Amino acid sequence: MKHRNYRKKTILDRKGLIERMLEDTSRTIDTIRQDLEKSVVDYTFVPGKDIIETDEDIVVHIDLPGIKKEDIDLRVTENKLKVKADFDFEMEVQKGSYITLHDRKKGVLRRTVRFPKKVMAEEAEATFENGVLTVEVPKQEKEESFSIKIK
Repeated sequence: MKHRNYRKKTILDRKGLIERMLEDTSRTIDTIRQDLEKSVVDYTFVPGKDIIETDEDIVVHIDLPGIKKEDIDLRVTENKLKVKADFDFEMEVQKGSYITLHDRKKGVLRRTVRFPKKVMAEEAEATFENGVLTVEVPKQEKEESFSIKIK
């Protein structure tokens, strides 16, 4: 009889051990997933953009907060605009006299914008002001609009 109780207890012990191992593995996988998601969010940065099309030009505004003008590489073709910028942000937050948080992000930002129409790339003009890159490019085929009276 003692032998059977010992054996049942051992099986239950093994089952408990396996359950604890599975729980530990599940927690580890969740931690790795959270770390990967945090890394993707913290170290990749896709800037916002606006595209405005007029009769003669295409104007693109791209938000690049905290980036210096000299760190921006801008390429324009007749079909698209490519922006590449190096960034190196450092932030320090102090709360009270004990808590200090240092956060540093470094990386490369890339953004490609397709123009809705073909443009004359060699005539592109760019400005960078208050963290917003503005690129203005004349369209190859300009559209004229006329006001027409309705009869």
